[in-house]
Order: sequence, then structure tokens, then C-alpha cells
Amino acid sequence: MISENFERIYRAFRIEIYRHIFAILGQRDSSLSAADFFAVETIYLMGAPTITEFAKTLHISAPNASYRVKSLVEKGYIEKCETEKKSVFRLRVTEKFRRYYHEDMGYGNFVFERLLSKFSEEELELVDAIFEKFIRELNAEGEEQC
Repeated sequence: MISENFERIYRAFRIEIYRHIFAILGQRDSSLSAADFFAVETIYLMGAPTITEFAKTLHISAPNASYRVKSLVEKGYIEKCETEKKSVFRLRVTEKFRRYYHEDMGYGNFVFERLLSKFSEEELELVDAIFEKFIRELNAEGEEQC
């Protein structure tokens, strides 16, 4: 039963995230395709990755990643920041993306507010402990793939 419930929660999250993303895309200018949005959001979620790290994370070729980055730079959603190695750049989202994204109105905040309103403090502590364990496992899995 737990696997079925997890799958139901995961699917509900995905649907709500896609609704949120398409609402964002529909309310803004059409300079970002869905693929562009996912690419720039990945960069945002990663912090300040290099093009190589970005490509590895999405399992895309370096030329494909470079093409996406070039396009997003031209559209003003990300910028390349020089590192000590002149041939390596870190990618960072711009203020234009932050305004577009409305990070304060994200789906994660919506879910969190629902958790706060529906669960007792003891239940929230239990959920938090489970989330921490989950995060450690996901991070360990991600480290093995790199």
C-alpha cells in the first residue's frame, strides 16, 4: 500500500508542478518554450553549475547543453560568470528569470502551507524526519551518478 500511496503523491506533485509551470508560461511573454523553462529552472535549482555539470545532470550532450545555454543567455534568462579558470564558466539565472519565475509563489510553498494547516506539530516532526532521510538518500544516489 505504501508504494501505491507514494506513487499517487508523486503523480499529484508532478501534475501540480506542470500546472504551475504552464500557468507561468501562459502568463508571460512567449520567449521561453517548455524545454527552455525546464533547462533554466534546472540551472536555477542547481545553483551555479558549469555547462558540463548542467549537461551531466540532464544527461544531454555538451553541444546540446551549449546550444541551450547560448539561447538562454541571448534571451536574458541566464548569464555566464567567469571562474578562476578562464575556459570554465558558471551559469547563473538573471533577475529577469527570477521575476518570471515568481519563486515566492512556487508550488513547494503551496504544499508546505497545506502541510502546516493539516498536520499536528508531532506529525510535522515525523514528516520532517522522513524528508531528511529521503534527501540524504537522494543526495547519495546523485553523487553515485556523477
